[in-house]
Amino acid sequence: MIKLAHRGYSAHYPENTMEAFKQAYKKGFDGLETDVHMTLDGELVLIHDEDISRTSNGKGYIKDMTLNQLKQYNFPYKFNGIYTIPTLKELLEYIHDKDMIVNIEIKTDHIHYENIEQKVYEMVENYHLHDKIIYSSFYLPSLLKLKELDSTLYLGYLMEDHYEERIQQLYQHHLTAIHPRYDYLNKENIKKLKQNNMKIATWTVPNIKEYQRLQDVDIIISNEYLKENL
Repeated sequence: MIKLAHRGYSAHYPENTMEAFKQAYKKGFDGLETDVHMTLDGELVLIHDEDISRTSNGKGYIKDMTLNQLKQYNFPYKFNGIYTIPTLKELLEYIHDKDMIVNIEIKTDHIHYENIEQKVYEMVENYHLHDKIIYSSFYLPSLLKLKELDSTLYLGYLMEDHYEERIQQLYQHHLTAIHPRYDYLNKENIKKLKQNNMKIATWTVPNIKEYQRLQDVDIIISNEYLKENL
């Protein structure tokens, strides 16, 4: 099983910051999960929300600000310290010589950033890191765009409701990875997905009890580092 740090090691460090990513590596996670948006000037930045009000000392939408403007704000979330918003480029430069997997979630389910899929793909390609990257999205068209670019990519369809409908979409488009919320997965559902040769990555696993229950899935994404005998 692969263990990924949700938005970095976000149980102890500000989510989606370089510090959270670095600490996930130091803690022993196999890699991390993060979210990508696009700025007004076309830069790829790592943050969960479409706007910066929850996690920073600023307000406004990512799409309406340049990278330089965003770099003026602090993103400490619930922690103390100074943390700037990271770019995808910064993260790729950090992991290029490390044994780490990065799950990049394309955040297009609310705002459809023009051509973001190709921009992300080309940046990963430039760093020769496709073997370390898995992609996911709640927005099926983004996954299909990535599939057109490269049919060999790992493409995970995120879902937290309307499971049966979305699973049928997954089969219809010949995608082979499902990323459901952890509470959807029971023995029957896991067995059925495995019988259909699905890779299963689940989020956000909250505690050791659920971690132990989900040992048959391929990837567990969690805020905390979960293992036997913590």
